[in-house]
Amino acid sequence: MLIEEYFVRLEQTLASCPYVLQTTLTKEKRAPHLGFVKGTIVFSPGIQLSIMEFVQSEPRLEKTKYRYHCQDASGKLLFRYDDAPHHRTSTFPHHKHVRTTGKGETIVASFPPSIEALVDEVVDLVEQEAQGS
Repeated sequence: MLIEEYFVRLEQTLASCPYVLQTTLTKEKRAPHLGFVKGTIVFSPGIQLSIMEFVQSEPRLEKTKYRYHCQDASGKLLFRYDDAPHHRTSTFPHHKHVRTTGKGETIVASFPPSIEALVDEVVDLVEQEAQGS
């Protein structure tokens, strides 16, 4: 897959989500199979997903560095995936920060999510908020 194909997949995923209000993404082709994506996606009701990823599309799709930070309209962390080597988990250096009630956040083992999985996770949050959960 060429990196442009990955960029198209990213755009199609966001365009197909009815909760996406705004996107400000910069996509840079660094080589035929290497790219960089950075920016913010705003979902209804103000949930923001900030993305930063270096992507290699051959021989298989791989995120060589990434950070996905999701926060609510007031700026409070909902979740963050990253591969900074600052938390020892079974998937080191990959992990996820999850907001918890009272404690602040919990770190869990995780692998880099696909853009589809990220959007699905935010949609679940949007729908939970709409139901008053």
